[in-house]
Amino acid sequence: MIWDNMKDRSLVFILICLLTISSIQPAYLATGQQPTEKQVLDYVILYDESHGQYFNRSLMQTALDSLSNITVQDPEVEIRINVLYQENGTEFNSTNLQGIDLLLITNPGIGDENAFTSSEREAVLDYVELGGSLFLLCNPLTQDENITGHTEAFTNLLSTRNNLLTSARFSSSPDQIRSQVIIDDFNSTYANDSFITINEYNVTKNILTSQIDYFWQELEIDNVTIYSTPISLGSERADDDDNGVELAKTPSTSYSVDEDYTIYRDTVNGFLTWLLSKELGDSRLVLSGSTIMFSDSTISENSTWIEENQNLDLWNNLVLWLLKYTPHPVRDPPAIWVFENYALVVAALSVAIFGISVLIYKYRSKKRTSIKI
Repeated sequence: MIWDNMKDRSLVFILICLLTISSIQPAYLATGQQPTEKQVLDYVILYDESHGQYFNRSLMQTALDSLSNITVQDPEVEIRINVLYQENGTEFNSTNLQGIDLLLITNPGIGDENAFTSSEREAVLDYVELGGSLFLLCNPLTQDENITGHTEAFTNLLSTRNNLLTSARFSSSPDQIRSQVIIDDFNSTYANDSFITINEYNVTKNILTSQIDYFWQELEIDNVTIYSTPISLGSERADDDDNGVELAKTPSTSYSVDEDYTIYRDTVNGFLTWLLSKELGDSRLVLSGSTIMFSDSTISENSTWIEENQNLDLWNNLVLWLLKYTPHPVRDPPAIWVFENYALVVAALSVAIFGISVLIYKYRSKKRTSIKI
């Protein structure tokens, strides 16, 4: 009988504890700290196909499709990107650049008909000055005229308004039309000394790494494979913390050659630059010496360039930075964890009190038995 009463009391006590725990949740929800609905961020990218680009949407399909399914680490954020296309026969102007978050221009075709007109250059610079981001991708010197980097159009754009965007340039051959190509006899792959594997230690602070303030990345990049023209820096230097410039470097064993097979080395810096990012007030700029590394062009019988190492991850990181999604503040752990921890504490106390109650019951039962004897 006594044991039955003790069980009843224990059950009542456990029910009280459970009611106490369950009462916490409404109070927790009332504080306004409950998990919020996903924050949806919408962006618009304009992909240029109006300047004779060989790397059109077909050859860049994997990279472009990845933007429609891009995911970020924050579970409370959803990124939605709408990619528009600037088709052949049209020109950049203030109207079609209105509302664009990122203008993406791959290696233009060769010839005057593919050059940016003066009005287009002015429209692009106006767009950047108003806060738009710009991604320019050149290409290395190759035996294929379609793939070879055509630097003249980019040089004219970057020279507009006295180097307003940057003094850096895609390195060119003596004709000032075609690019150079980076060579490395010690870090190459696929038996091609211009296909170069780049590791994380070859970059300044932030192009590939994740634990930095200025270029916080969603994905940590360990290595990529490049096929690139170098970028001559002009007055841009990454060691100046005030200029907002970051560089991705080649190994010190790298050099470049032009179409006359003249060899170029950067004896001052000891490296070549293949990727440059720059903050321009509210705008952002990225120069990439390679379009092909982000494309569906084949690098081997069973692989494409975008599939090499973490080339696709780098593409997504760069786009997120250009869209100004990164860097972003690190969120505190969700408040729901506070509730769970508190519930565990209450449960532990309940078990402890129940155990003490059993011990007290046994002690009293033993005492009663001794008195009866």
